[in-house]
Amino acid sequence: MESSGYDTEHNPTTALNYFNYFTEVEEEFVRRRGKHMLISPMDWALVESWKNAGIPLHIVLRGINEAFDNYDARAQKFRKVNSIFYCQQAIEASFAQYRLSQVGGSGGDLPAEKETTDVGESAFPKAVILDFLNRCAEELESASRNASSARPAISDAIARGQSRLKEIVAEIEGSAEIHAESLERDLDAIDRIIMEAVIAAHTEEEIQLIRAEAKSQLRAYRKKMDKAIYEQTLQNFVSRRLRDSNGIPRLSLFYL
Repeated sequence: MESSGYDTEHNPTTALNYFNYFTEVEEEFVRRRGKHMLISPMDWALVESWKNAGIPLHIVLRGINEAFDNYDARAQKFRKVNSIFYCQQAIEASFAQYRLSQVGGSGGDLPAEKETTDVGESAFPKAVILDFLNRCAEELESASRNASSARPAISDAIARGQSRLKEIVAEIEGSAEIHAESLERDLDAIDRIIMEAVIAAHTEEEIQLIRAEAKSQLRAYRKKMDKAIYEQTLQNFVSRRLRDSNGIPRLSLFYL
């Protein structure tokens, strides 16, 4: 995943954690692996599952380091670590320990930790955000043209999203402050509208073929994965494939 290119020296640490969850995970994994590699779509689906499950960034990074510490301690290393799935058990174990340590701290069920959902003003310059939103608008326009004849429902949903996106851009252009949390929530709502239409426009057979591919790739890890994380990873993989095949950009500041 590409970073925003924004100078992190001017970016508060908390905001960096919130908006670059995926990038932080990727960079830590590559750093510990010792050699750069492209992260696979299935790896990204797993990371997104951790994010959706509310596993804090620092817990994920802790698990990655624990997994590699154990790997480095081995006398013999027959295989190079080529997937984030290698760290999956260590991360889920670290999260379980984290949750146990929080019991009694606030009472009741534990909410997913907010890695900076209270960022208030945006950590990114207005020009950077507007450039990102304009790029998303251009990609949506291209996706709409490609979908108009074969899948008109997608084109209709994109048109709704484009209308909302224009209002957001106009609001940002006229605002002195940008509240990142509110913007992220607005973008997520648009993204859901479009992706629901994308999923509905594909046949059950098409969806099942993608799920079968995901299950095949996950076969070696299935027994070691939490059931909810496994199912979420499958869903994320399907969504990513459908998004890519239809040219739908990810409307989220995580991808800025």
